[in-house]
Amino acid sequence: MRILRIAGKNLASLAEEFSVDFQQPPLADSGLFAISGPTGAGKSTLLDALCLALYDATPRLLRVAGRNYLADVGNETITTQDTRNLLRRGAAEGYAEVDFVGSDAASYRARWSVRRARTRAEGALQPTAMTLHRLPALQPLGNTKTEVKAEIKQRIGLSFEQFTRAVLLAQNEFSAFLKAEDNERGELLEKLTGSAIYSEISMRAFARSKQEQEALQRLNDRLADQKPCSEEQRQELASRHAGALARQQALEQRGALLEQQLRWYQQAERLAEAEQQASAACVAAAAAIEAAAPQRASLAQLDALQPARPLAAETMRLNREISATRRQIAELAEQVQQAGAALALHSSAQESAAQQLQQAEQAQSSAAPQLDQAKALDARIAAQLPVFEQAASACAQADQTDQTTRAAQQTRSEERQQVAAQQEASSRWLAEHQQWAAMAQSWERWEVLFVQAGQQAAQADRLNQSLAGVQQQVQQQQELQTQAQSRLAASHQQLQVLEQQQQSSASTLAQYAPEQLQATRRQLTARRNLLAEGEKLWIALDARQTRHAYLAQQTADLRHAAAQADAELKAAQQQAVTLLAHSTQAERSLQLAQAACSSNVQALRATLEDGQPCAVCGATEHPYHHDDSRLLAMLAELEAEVARWRQQVEANLSLQTARRTTQQACLDQINALACETSALTPALSAATSAWQAILPQLQAEAMAEGAERTGWFVGQLEQLGDALQAVETQEHNWHQARQAHEALQVALERTRNEHQQQQQALASQQTALAESRSVARALDVQRVDLALALSAVLADLDPAFSGSDLPSDDWKDAWRAGPARFYAARQAEAGQWLRQRSSYDERQQRLQALDIELRAGLEAQNKAQRDDVHARVAYSSAEAQLQALQQQRLALWDGKDVTSVEAALALAVNNARQQLAQRQSAAQLAAQAGARAEATLTQAQRHLTGLLAAAAAAQQALHDWLASFNQQQPQHALDDLEQLDSLLAVAAAEISARRAALHALDRAAEAAATVLRERQLQHQQHLATAPPADSLASELPLEHPQAPDEPQSAGPDLPAADSTAMAGEPSGAAISVPERLSRALAELRLAFQSAREHAVAAQLALAEDDARRTKSAAMMAQIDAQGACAQRWARLNDLIGSADGKKFRNYAQQYTLDVLLGYANAHLRHLARRYQLERICHPASPSLALQVRDRDMGDEMRSVHSLSGGESFLVSLALALGLASLSSNRVRVESLFIDEGFGSLDADTLRVAMDALDGLQAMGRKVGVISHVQEMTERIATRILVQPAPGGKSRVSVQG
Repeated sequence: MRILRIAGKNLASLAEEFSVDFQQPPLADSGLFAISGPTGAGKSTLLDALCLALYDATPRLLRVAGRNYLADVGNETITTQDTRNLLRRGAAEGYAEVDFVGSDAASYRARWSVRRARTRAEGALQPTAMTLHRLPALQPLGNTKTEVKAEIKQRIGLSFEQFTRAVLLAQNEFSAFLKAEDNERGELLEKLTGSAIYSEISMRAFARSKQEQEALQRLNDRLADQKPCSEEQRQELASRHAGALARQQALEQRGALLEQQLRWYQQAERLAEAEQQASAACVAAAAAIEAAAPQRASLAQLDALQPARPLAAETMRLNREISATRRQIAELAEQVQQAGAALALHSSAQESAAQQLQQAEQAQSSAAPQLDQAKALDARIAAQLPVFEQAASACAQADQTDQTTRAAQQTRSEERQQVAAQQEASSRWLAEHQQWAAMAQSWERWEVLFVQAGQQAAQADRLNQSLAGVQQQVQQQQELQTQAQSRLAASHQQLQVLEQQQQSSASTLAQYAPEQLQATRRQLTARRNLLAEGEKLWIALDARQTRHAYLAQQTADLRHAAAQADAELKAAQQQAVTLLAHSTQAERSLQLAQAACSSNVQALRATLEDGQPCAVCGATEHPYHHDDSRLLAMLAELEAEVARWRQQVEANLSLQTARRTTQQACLDQINALACETSALTPALSAATSAWQAILPQLQAEAMAEGAERTGWFVGQLEQLGDALQAVETQEHNWHQARQAHEALQVALERTRNEHQQQQQALASQQTALAESRSVARALDVQRVDLALALSAVLADLDPAFSGSDLPSDDWKDAWRAGPARFYAARQAEAGQWLRQRSSYDERQQRLQALDIELRAGLEAQNKAQRDDVHARVAYSSAEAQLQALQQQRLALWDGKDVTSVEAALALAVNNARQQLAQRQSAAQLAAQAGARAEATLTQAQRHLTGLLAAAAAAQQALHDWLASFNQQQPQHALDDLEQLDSLLAVAAAEISARRAALHALDRAAEAAATVLRERQLQHQQHLATAPPADSLASELPLEHPQAPDEPQSAGPDLPAADSTAMAGEPSGAAISVPERLSRALAELRLAFQSAREHAVAAQLALAEDDARRTKSAAMMAQIDAQGACAQRWARLNDLIGSADGKKFRNYAQQYTLDVLLGYANAHLRHLARRYQLERICHPASPSLALQVRDRDMGDEMRSVHSLSGGESFLVSLALALGLASLSSNRVRVESLFIDEGFGSLDADTLRVAMDALDGLQAMGRKVGVISHVQEMTERIATRILVQPAPGGKSRVSVQG
């Protein structure tokens, strides 16, 4: 960071506004400059302004010990550490402002300000305010003071303590970094180098070690949950899974057959329903056509009447035109009458207008002589008006002057009387209050003494209050000291207990050997992993061998079942040929018998007569004519025989289907088993090879054979698990002991720190108690001194009351009872007496002046009266002449203006002429309108005559057409023309709409018939594809009895009951075939779902068992890996880990400090060759402590606290120069301010220090030095001068 400008106002001795701009010459061109001036001029105040604007703090105020209070205005107080102490006394406001470049290379302006209430010097101090703006846009950053301070710290990258170590080296703190604690020094180095990553690494190492330990514990807890199934349980799961799969496959095949049959019946129902809907649509279309017959007749009548439409339209048109012509004739007749009346009216108006014009011209000629006389009078009046106005003005002015002089004289006379009365009253008051004269005449002197006495009295009250507060504070501090002593004793006792516990914990921890436990654990883990791998390989080998044998046995059984099914299938096929022949012959015989017993044949048989030939065959013998019982018996036998053969054929088909299905299922399973066997063979070979390879490693001479080998593995693994559990228990105990030891160590360190803090607190309390007692004694002394000073001031006030009625001691008692009230009363008395005396003198002078004014006013009044009389006489003469002329003018035209009278007469003549012209024009227009109306009326009458003749002819033609129509089409005959008109009133669009509606009905009927034929054809085609009755009977045995009147067959091989149900006509309460199929399919689906759930459950159980087997084998390896990882992070945590990041940070900053010491020693070799800075090394823990090697004493190592004042300054200067050279990418220190310290150096050392500062400015840094050493200020060419001025003020200027 780099400082660009420092400015301020009213800070200590710097009263006026000042600004030091390091970007302007000569400071911009100089890297080294001096801040010089006499002692107390305000040089350090410049650096105070720098710190105030950035941090609201200054080093010298923070060094103030205790919390003492200073008096401010009124009864207000302020602490000695308050930054508002820097506001100049008597100033109402002040500020400090700094422009700087932050660590982000952007420019900022920080401002600190303070003010008093109401911006008045006597107001109370208000809280300080801070702002931060980004330059050059002045963009504000932060709202509250806390936010602004955080923003400034973030932009600079240094806290206030770090800033006073690296940028500002204030008075008496030059050696602060040299003698700082390790943690403070480490934080500053971390900030300067931007190496906060080491603290982060330390904290993350601590957190990661804790995280890995918790993960290891979780793995150990999960190990008990990974136990696999036994071999018997696994074989049972496998058999359940295979059985569920087989049952699922059989159910799936059966479900496909049922779904196919159900779809056929559902489609049959849909087709039957569609056929019924089409039939209903045909019936509805025929009904609609029948209902539309009246509309068809009406439409035919309308079509027959259409030729009469033109005749009727022509008749209607002529009638409308006749009516319009008659209305026009009436209107024209009325217009002719109106035109005649208008012509008469306009002629009369024309004569009247001619008379008015003659009268106007005569009036204009007779008014000419009077107009000339009026013009002459107007000229005389205009000449007389100025004379009259002048006389009136002179008269009014004389009256006003006379009245003014009279009023002024009266006012002065009244004022003379009033002032004389006031003067007499004032003389009496001064005589009555003569005792106030002594105090009032010298009030300025007494006022100063009263103010001093009041301030001393108020200060005495504050001292009394402060003394009481300090005495109370002393009592409280005594109690706090007693409490601190008791807490120190308790802390010491607790420290002893923790030390004993720490020693016990260390002895317990020493009993464990963690390396040996780890080795044992690794051996057991390796043995367990080997056994787990062997068990896994054996289980896999045994399972594959068992599965291979099972597959071979299953294949042999399936081949035998397939051969047996094939033999039964061939036998059933041979039997089917014989059964089909018998069934065909029986059905043919049945058909012949049914034909003989049909109703037609029976009716024909009834017509036969014995001896007469038959009409069908020509035979004359009729054996069944009289007795047909034998024929019916034979028909019954044939029907029974056909039913028997059909049942045998269906049973044979079912048997063939079952055997064919069984044979195909066996072949499919054989193929599946062959595929599985071919896939299992390589896996079996690989498992055998793997088992043979791992068998020597197991070193198991007593390993069991066969099925007992799995139990042997389980027993070995359990033994190893017990051994590992014992090792883990010991490791867990070791970890607990180690954690307990570390916790005790932390508690011990914390208790030691608390014990040390209690000691420091006790010492602080003792120091504070001594300070409070000292303050109490000092306050008591101040109280006595103030009492003596107050008595002296009151004695000086005695002469002020020499003329008073009060004795000397009485007024003092009254003052002490209320100084402010007594002072206000005396101030009021003195002010009142002085005001009365001043008023008396002023009134005396006013009386003398009023006497002179009264004499002069009397002379002016007499002169004004004479002037008023002369003005009134002149005004009366002018007024009489003007009134005579105005009376003469008023008699002519009533005093109107001549121009307006002439204009009015001319206007009257013009208006009369225009009126006459308008009347003449209107008369002409009225005559023309009457002629036009008469011609139009004659033409309209001739047109009406022609229209009447044409209308009569059209009406006769329409009558003739109607008579002809009634003769030609009597079915559509009409009564009269009104009926014809009503029918012709139907529009052509409506007729077209009626015709389209009838056509639509015809098309709908045709479409319905077509749809019905198509759906009947679809229904018949679907019935021809009915499923075989034997397949349906195998799934659903039918129990529907056949009704006598039902048809024999609704489809091939389907019983009549099924076809009835298919057509949607259920018989009684029997359940239809589709519903039974749906129920059976639903039950089948439930069974299939149950079988699939059982198969999935078995498969899931097998998969979970496989996962447990895999996890239980891999869990130990995972625990070992996690244990190794946790141990690695634990070792890393022991090395660098800590919760606050301090361990690794201090370790890393050792190297930073070494680099810094390298820079510092390079400067120190020029400043003091005798000394060399070194870091104190502690092999057990990181150290940032410093020591000094004294080369003149045989390289003796010395503490930095043993250096003298001058030596400490040189070494601290070398460190400061080293800090300025040490920078990082984030915080680059480019400005350095050094306040005092060079006075303790001799001439040679001072010269060396100056050379070092010159070298530092050559590196691009800007260095400012405050010193009283004349050699330094003379050597540095660029100086900031702080020069004292009168009044305790100082001015700041720059010289180069």
